[in-house]
Amino acid sequence: MNKIVVPVLLVGQSGSGKSSTFRNLPSDRTVIVNTERKPLPFKGFQKFKNVNINRYKDYTNLLKELKGEKGKAYDYVVIDSMTSLLEICNKYCNTVYSGYNIWSEYNELVYNILQDMKDLPQQVFMTGIPEYIDTGTGETKAFLKTKGKEHKASMEKEFAIVMHTHLFDDEEGNITGYKLDTKPSKTTSAKSPDGMFEERYIENDAIFIADKINEYYSEDD
Repeated sequence: MNKIVVPVLLVGQSGSGKSSTFRNLPSDRTVIVNTERKPLPFKGFQKFKNVNINRYKDYTNLLKELKGEKGKAYDYVVIDSMTSLLEICNKYCNTVYSGYNIWSEYNELVYNILQDMKDLPQQVFMTGIPEYIDTGTGETKAFLKTKGKEHKASMEKEFAIVMHTHLFDDEEGNITGYKLDTKPSKTTSAKSPDGMFEERYIENDAIFIADKINEYYSEDD
């Protein structure tokens, strides 16, 4: 049976448990594409293959490696974060282009990032922070934050699985659990294939998510 890989988008505020989702991934089979250039918040992070990215060219070169022979050594790719990657793209376009071409080239880069992500043979997890957008009903809904108008509130359509972080607390306001929301709602852009997850809120554990993806798309059923 071929392994099924389905890119997963994790959206949440800083400190809400996005990056700690990757703590149980096998360090020797995982690449951290670290566009924020900071340690991930769990012990053992230094054992992972961590690639700091601050130029768009560095990112594209790394993706070429992951698609080739070197990439066969890895099962998981974590892009932390899409928010910073978009900032890198925007900076690149502002440096190289001028006028209207800045945004047209930026939009092309974003399109390429999403398509390249889908072409990777590894299971991909991508993180980002939310932007709260008025839905026209007087309420706001959380979407992945982007630059420019073309991709606003529309990046999620490129993913079959979008999860939003959710914090649980006690009566005194102390955080008691870090979870991921898997179901659509009026307030977030979360979504997942029907029946993949029995519960709305799951543990922030990338291995659990990857196993569920493989189980759901297993040809044995």
